[in-house]
Amino acid sequence: MKEVSCRFRRFAYPYLVALAMVNLCFYKYATIHSLFHSSSSSDVRFNIYGDPQIEGDAKLHRQPWAGRFDLMVNDYYLHHIYKSTIDAFSPHYVVTMGDIFSSQWVSKDEYYRRIHRFKWISNRIDSRNATIKGNHIYFYLAGNHDIGYGGETRPYHISRYLRNFGLLNQDWIIDLDAGKNSDRQGLHRVATLNAMNLDATRIDEYRRETWKYVRHLAAERAETPEIPLLLFLHIPLTKPAGVCEPRPTTSFKDGFVAYQDYLSPATSAFILHCLKPTIIFNGHDHNGCLAMHSVDESTDLPIHMGGLNKYLQSGEDLCQLSLEELDTYSSEVSTFAQNTMSVVNGSVATTNSSWTAIEVTVRSAMGDYGGVTGIFDIGRSGSIQQESSSKARDVRREKILHVVNRREVTASANGYTYQYREVALGHHLVVRIVVIINLASMLALPLVWLLS
Repeated sequence: MKEVSCRFRRFAYPYLVALAMVNLCFYKYATIHSLFHSSSSSDVRFNIYGDPQIEGDAKLHRQPWAGRFDLMVNDYYLHHIYKSTIDAFSPHYVVTMGDIFSSQWVSKDEYYRRIHRFKWISNRIDSRNATIKGNHIYFYLAGNHDIGYGGETRPYHISRYLRNFGLLNQDWIIDLDAGKNSDRQGLHRVATLNAMNLDATRIDEYRRETWKYVRHLAAERAETPEIPLLLFLHIPLTKPAGVCEPRPTTSFKDGFVAYQDYLSPATSAFILHCLKPTIIFNGHDHNGCLAMHSVDESTDLPIHMGGLNKYLQSGEDLCQLSLEELDTYSSEVSTFAQNTMSVVNGSVATTNSSWTAIEVTVRSAMGDYGGVTGIFDIGRSGSIQQESSSKARDVRREKILHVVNRREVTASANGYTYQYREVALGHHLVVRIVVIINLASMLALPLVWLLS
């Protein structure tokens, strides 16, 4: 018996040390990552979470007992992601990129139960329902599982989203220099855009409201092109097959959008040419992706728009088109987009004839995709030139990009550096195995110890 006891203890000590290390890596994964990947030059930080898609009653109806356990585990898994990364990285902004829930077709009672769960998951309230105070600001995007695609959006989808998550379209200025400079150095515009109602929408009012805001934002960009734009929207811009999506699809029902992987080419062209974003963030595609849109201001092959008796040759021409004209001449606008826009990868230095926008599709925070948080930092590069706004160069032409890998990108522009990287907890099956081993060890080791 004594020999067995010695053997057990020789085995138990290394096992417990290994188990402790595994648990440390799991519970403190975000802190560990922040120690090895710190961004000391960060002046503004965003924690970005893609498509959590919280499930509810439908799962319980399919799997009464297993479903209840699964919902509990998923809630704790997502809560651990939000809380750990918020504590470790201390962001100024906490962004959820849409598809907060798994379906928009839920009753009022269930909707508010899911909201209560999500507030706890996203570290807004604690287990005692007390609001957690912090310096970070939360904002949200509307996804297809929140308000539906264009053909699905109903008034109650919009009204309850507005009551609980805020405006669908909004923008504000962040000042990295805290007002110390009067020449607009350090200013960045942040905008959120309702991507669900940009293309064919059953209730025309919602689409017109969205496009009214897009044109307002385009006018702001024309007046202050020296202020970089960070654009957040749920659905990615159009890209060729093989870039991000192998076979992107869009489907319609009764002429309205029933499903889309990407925004239409005409809408994407308008956003790039008229809003001129520095960096675009979106969700929707759970696998995540990085893309670089190279955009020429004009084409050598002007496109004739017969009904209007004019030519589409430059981005300025495109920005003058009405919504009805964009719809009527969508094929001509698509051809213009093909002639002036391309997707590039790797290191890029823009030239006088083109500029480049970074598009980051944030990988889902769901367990099947690794429980990812996107960390986006803006920091001074040390080469900011103090110029008056009247002499400021076009910031879009000063950008140098570098894709470190398919999960990380850095850029230098406007006298600032931009960095996006992923922090992953791990696949939910691995996490569940760790939890099961922990429980088994807690039960088995004391018993074996006593018997030995």
